[in-house]
Amino acid sequence: MKNLKIIGLLVMAAALPMAVTSSAFAAPVLTSPAGTDYTGELDLSLKAGSTDKFEAGISRTCTTATFKGTITTNNTTHAAGAITTWSLGSGATPCTKTTSVLLPGKMTLGDKGELILSENQWTIFDLGVSCVYGGSTGTNVGTLTGGTPATMDINTTELPKISGGFLCASKGTWTATYIVTTPSGLLVT
Repeated sequence: MKNLKIIGLLVMAAALPMAVTSSAFAAPVLTSPAGTDYTGELDLSLKAGSTDKFEAGISRTCTTATFKGTITTNNTTHAAGAITTWSLGSGATPCTKTTSVLLPGKMTLGDKGELILSENQWTIFDLGVSCVYGGSTGTNVGTLTGGTPATMDINTTELPKISGGFLCASKGTWTATYIVTTPSGLLVT
């Protein structure tokens, strides 16, 4: 019996350094370069040849779009920050419907790369109707896949209506593929 207790204590003693090591070296959600905690600028541009498409009673398609933000928090469960600039369509290549970003908002990236937007709003105007949609309380809209470059795939059918008349659907479908241009290589750990 005494030998059994000693063996049990030895097994526990051997396991302790492994438990401390694995928790002490847990990786942050975003790294760039590999293994280095990333905070700072995050710039994305619509993938060349693709579209940013939104449908909710009113449909709009954009062939140019940019999304810029600053990651200020990056830990083992999430990376988060403010969206500083969000542009849908531009000069020579506007969207198919008048689209304006009212509030760029905030972004959170979960530990599996899921993108959650909050406090953001944009309006789509068509035939005298203005519909406002966005991730007001936090909406999972897509997934960041690490790489060089990393990509952000937007794919949601749950983007809520914030305001607008009965011609505006209560939820919208949003699809797009963005390429991360800054940093040039970004990994989700």
